[in-house]
Amino acid sequence: MNNRIAALPGQWYLDRDSGSTFQIVSVDPDEGSVEIQNADGSLEEAGFDDWAVRNLERCEQPEDWVGPYDDLDPDDLGLPECPARAHEAETPMERALLEIEEGGPSVLRGAEDR
Repeated sequence: MNNRIAALPGQWYLDRDSGSTFQIVSVDPDEGSVEIQNADGSLEEAGFDDWAVRNLERCEQPEDWVGPYDDLDPDDLGLPECPARAHEAETPMERALLEIEEGGPSVLRGAEDR
């Protein structure tokens, strides 16, 4: 067990016992707790005592991690409802997302193509 690893917000950790990865969202010294976001996006809270007995090591963010954003619909982004209005989108990101929705080009155009 490795009780010398500090809980650092934003840092990813690997639980050696379970093989799961998670990120520290926040540390609350007043409550004696650590808020954890698992790689699947779920949240949990662990007490300092629980943290101290976990078999952990620091690791990199998983490559395929999308966390809380994996189930977003285009409606959640606040974009225009009518995909035919992609040309009216205000920002390049809005235009790109609307082109994808409309089945636009498989490779997004660069700024020089506009």
